[in-house]
Formats: sequence, structure tokens, C-alpha cells
Amino acid sequence: MNPQTRRPPAPEGLPLFGNTFEFARSPFEFVDKAIDECGDIYRMELPGTEVYVLANPKYFKQVLVTDSNAFGKTPDFHRAFGDGLLSTEGSQWSRQRGILQPLFSLDRIKEYGDSMVNATQRRLATWEGGETIEMESEMQDLTLEILFSTLFGRELAPGEGDDLRTASDGLNKWFAPTSWLLPNWVPTPARREFSNSIERLRMEIRQLLSEHSVDSASENQSDMDTLLSKLQDALEASGQDHLSMEEVEGQMLAMIFAGYETTAAALGFAWYSLATNSDIQQAFHEEIDTVLDGNRPTYDDIEDLELTQRIVTETLRLYAPVHTIPRQSTQDVEINGYRISSGEEIHLSIIAVHRDERFYDDPETFRPDRWTDDFEEELPEYAFVPFGGGRRMCIGREFARLEATLVLATIGQQWELAWDGGDPTLTIEPEITTQTKNGLPLRVQQR
Repeated sequence: MNPQTRRPPAPEGLPLFGNTFEFARSPFEFVDKAIDECGDIYRMELPGTEVYVLANPKYFKQVLVTDSNAFGKTPDFHRAFGDGLLSTEGSQWSRQRGILQPLFSLDRIKEYGDSMVNATQRRLATWEGGETIEMESEMQDLTLEILFSTLFGRELAPGEGDDLRTASDGLNKWFAPTSWLLPNWVPTPARREFSNSIERLRMEIRQLLSEHSVDSASENQSDMDTLLSKLQDALEASGQDHLSMEEVEGQMLAMIFAGYETTAAALGFAWYSLATNSDIQQAFHEEIDTVLDGNRPTYDDIEDLELTQRIVTETLRLYAPVHTIPRQSTQDVEINGYRISSGEEIHLSIIAVHRDERFYDDPETFRPDRWTDDFEEELPEYAFVPFGGGRRMCIGREFARLEATLVLATIGQQWELAWDGGDPTLTIEPEITTQTKNGLPLRVQQR
């Protein structure tokens, strides 16, 4: 590395506190302002530390692919997900990925379709025409139920998983801006909630594993592999196929959170976008009626649900559930002529690139029809990365896209949604996933 290489610029801030207050007040607005002021790479100055923010597809590729060995997961990921797939590195990560990968093969994903639709229909049976539903929370309930019916091989009745979901939601609290900005030793209500949630989740996980062992011993278990059976086998295995109890708990933490939270966020924002764009919602309903012709959706219908798939894609662009990919440099690196020393925290701002007018015309507008074949071919590499990139791309990306498409089709076949929250302008906030500030109240009406 050239010793004369400069450090990236930092946006104007306050003495001692740097950019803390401005970021805490409105995180996404701060990112936009900092990019306007400093460009695609800048330093966010915080008390006692700095965070390097990257907002260019070329830099994403360098971090995730070209120089991926120079970047690792941040301590916060280890704090939230222990020794799970989301936080481990090197051979440990490769071994864990190999054990779990069969659950996400194309053949297995095809088999999940019916369970996804069944869970959605059970949830819809609780709806009443004309009621207003908090759709952000409702989609979290639904996707948790889908997670259990597919990867866990166990049906949850609507409402049965409330305790587990409440505990899982608490993982977000460590990453709330008002806590994340403070030194780790500072106690905050959000951090206490995070710690309580971790402990409650671990207790729930041990209970799930115990119940699975009892079912297996009594031959009540299905012959089909599930996440629980894979992890139980790995606990009892030796050599490369063995996972410790700490690793098993880490996989469960990661799968429970990532397996429902991110897809739920995408679905909630998709329903908001349809409810506030009546022409798109009408075209969506027309496609469903034509393609399904009154039948329940299946995996085989996905290819013909073109607009529905574009709605999913556009939602993942405009409201990227994973708004930021955090990394930590493990050696000195140079990005676009700037020096980043070993041990620095790096944030890849996915949402900033997804809303960059250099890559997307009218980027703040929900436009599913932008996703033509020609547009995707011309889009710069790594300008659309809702599931990350490189060898650590999300293991569940095809599962999530199938789930989102089938849930939209199943609900859209029966229900029409309208915004019921006054001013439809959304304020979104960064936790682990992109969240709304005031929820998504939507009025549902049977078609």
C-alpha cells in the first residue's frame, strides 16, 4: 500500500461528538447528505471510533469478492448470532454451510411451496373484511409460521409463535441507532432488551431441540430432513460433520431471525407500495386472476407471475431489508486511492446504491416495470445486492424470493389492501433490517 494514500473524507460534525447526533436523528438522511458532501466513500466520526461507509458497486465487489479475505464479520454479528452461519469465518463457516446447504437446494425449495401457501391461508382465515391490520407485524407472524412449517417441519397455529417472535425481535435492539452509536459498555434499555432476548431465544432453541429428540425417539418425526434433524445429526456426528452445541444454537439463532425477519420486511413494504399505487395493485390482481384462474398458487406458477416477481424485486431495491452490510478490515487495504487500516469497521450502504440515480431512473419511485431483461443486463455489477454477494451470498435467497412471490399471490387472490395511516409518506429506520418508524396500518377488504 502506498504510504501516502489518504484516509477518506468525513462530513462536517461537532467537536468531540463528530457525526453522532446527526446520524442518530435521521440515519438514512445523514447517509444521503454525507455522500453528497464527501462522495462514495467517507468516514463517519463517532466518539472514540470511526466507521467507513462505502456506496459504490465497485467498492462492494472489492469487499465481497476481489479482496474478500481482507474483510471479516464485525463483533456485533458474533454478539447477536454466536457461532452461527451469519457470523463465522473460514473453515468453520464452510463446514456449517456444507451441512445446511441441502435444505436450500432447488429440489427442496420446490417442495416448500405448498407449505408456504398452506401457512398463508391459515393466517388469512383470521382476517376480517374492513379491519385495519398492522401489516409489518402481521407479515412477521406469517413468515415465522412459514419458517416452522418448511425448515422446521412443524406447523404453528396463528399466534402460537408469539413468544418466540417477540424474543427474536429483540435482536434488532442492539443495532438501534441510539444504542449502536454508544460504546458497548454503556447500558441502555435497548441493550437490556437485546440481552434478555438472546437468553430467551436460547431457552426456546433448547426446548425445540429437546422436543425434536423426543419426537425422533418415539418415531413421530417425518422422514424428510429438517433444520432440526440436520442440526441434531451434526451434534451427534464426528469429524467434519460435527457441530458443537454452541454452533447449533448459533445456526438456530441465525435461521430464526434471518429466516423470517428479512422476508417479512420485504412483504410489508410490498403491501404498502401496492396499497399506495392503485394502478399497480390493479394490474397485480389482474395478473393473479389470469394466471391462477381461481386455483391456489404453486411453484409451477411462479414463471408466469411476471409482474408479481417484479414487485418483489422492486421492493428489494427500494426498501432493501438488509440496508447495510457491515464488515471489519482484517488487514490494511486501499479503496479508490484511500487508505483503510486493519481493524476498521466498514459499512456497505446497500440502500444508498439501490436509490442512486446513476443506476436507477427516478430512484425514489416504486416502479416494478423498470425490471425488464434489458435493464437488468445493463445494470452495473453489484448495483443490486439485496442478498449480498460473493461466496457469502445469502443461503436462503431462492427460498425468500419463492416465499415472497407465493405469499403475495395467495393474499392478492383474495384480498385488496388500502393505506389507513393518514399521510402515506414513510419514515424508515435502520436496525438489523429496515424498519418503519410508525408501522404499516393497512385496511383489508375481500375482493
